[in-house]
Parts: sequence; structure tokens; C-alpha cells
Amino acid sequence: MSARRAEVEPIDRPEQLTDLVLGRLRRDIVEGGFELGERLSEQQLATRYRVTKAPVRSACIRLQSEGLVTVVAQRGIFVFDPSPAEVRALCELRVALELEAASLALVRAKLALADALGDVIERMRPYAVDPTTTADLGYQRLDSEYHLAILEAAQSPMLLEAYRSVVNWRFSALRTRLARQREHAENSFREHLLIRDAVLRGDLPELQARLRQHVDNTDRYYAHLLEARAKDAAPA
Repeated sequence: MSARRAEVEPIDRPEQLTDLVLGRLRRDIVEGGFELGERLSEQQLATRYRVTKAPVRSACIRLQSEGLVTVVAQRGIFVFDPSPAEVRALCELRVALELEAASLALVRAKLALADALGDVIERMRPYAVDPTTTADLGYQRLDSEYHLAILEAAQSPMLLEAYRSVVNWRFSALRTRLARQREHAENSFREHLLIRDAVLRGDLPELQARLRQHVDNTDRYYAHLLEARAKDAAPA
């Protein structure tokens, strides 16, 4: 009987509806389908995605754990809307995770990381000239892919999970809204080249210094834009 059971192939289960709603809602938030701070409702989202409220509710619980939404009882669901101080705190966490990942990656997968970063850089190159001329958020998506490559090369599942769940999606959402100016894209691209070059040389101090400077520059740039946005939104 046990041998017969061992021969039975498991039935492939279709993707759960909640996962489908989660993926769509996350993508819509990250890619600017909703405004920062926008109030949503379960009914609104259920209608948008043509599902019942149950998978919407489950998806929002997941997205709240990722920091993309805040669910407030009796009030609704709010797209995250970070202050400059919150972005700074997120950058501090990002630095800690990326610098440790870089250290591990140079030991465990230096050549694979250099190849991965080089591949992303080549795909970035056309967008770096003028990110505002493309409608598909190409540079912003590749920017997220670039930094995830460092975490993946570290070969540390828990480190990667911490980055994905706390840092990645929120920064992806900020990139699609804020990283649209040519000057920022050009500077970011140059910094990505320097980070890749440090990986090729296996120079950990330089790599970590370049990563820290890159995140610090992003922090200042985003903080400035968020402060300007808050001033524009303030009543006269």
C-alpha cells in the first residue's frame, strides 16, 4: 500500500484567488495606480478586481505586513504615505541589509553577482538617458531588480525575506512616483556602475561605501520631493 501511494503524483492546485488579488493590488500600488495616502475600501477593490471581499481582505492583511497599506477599522484602507523621517528610517534599514548582503555575496557568489548586475545595467542603459519618455516604468523596475540581485546573491533566505517584506515593495512604490527626473536617473545609473565595478574587483570596503552613498543620496532626494509635495498639499 505504501509503495502504491508513493507512485501517486500530487494534483497541481491553481493559484489561490487571494494570491491573484494580492499580486494585482500590490502591482497597482507599486506602479502608481493609487495615490500615496489614498483611501480605499474593500468594496471598491472587490468591484475593481471582480471578486468578493474575502480575498481583498486577505490581500490587504498581507500588504499591511509589507508596509504598502494601513488598514484602519471603520475607516478603510489607506495606501502608505511616508514622511521624510519614515523614509530615512527605511533607508537606515536598507543600508544595514544591503551592506550585509554585499559582504556575503562577495564570498558566496561574486562572479554571479557581477554578471547579474551587469545584465541589469545593460537593460537600464536606454532608460537612464530619459526615464520620463517611457510609459512602462522600465528604469524603476530595473532599479528594484538591481538591488534585489545583491540580496539574492547573498544566499541568505532570511535576509532576503526581510528585505522583500519590509524594504523592497515600499521602495519600488517610491521609485515609480519619485524617480522620474532625468538628472536623478543619470546619477543613479552612474552609481550603479560604480557598485558593479567594486563587485568585479572584490573590494568590499569600496562596495559598502558605494552602496551607503547610493542609499544616502536616494534618501536626500526622496525627502526633498516628499517635503515639496507636503507643502503643495497644505492649505493656503
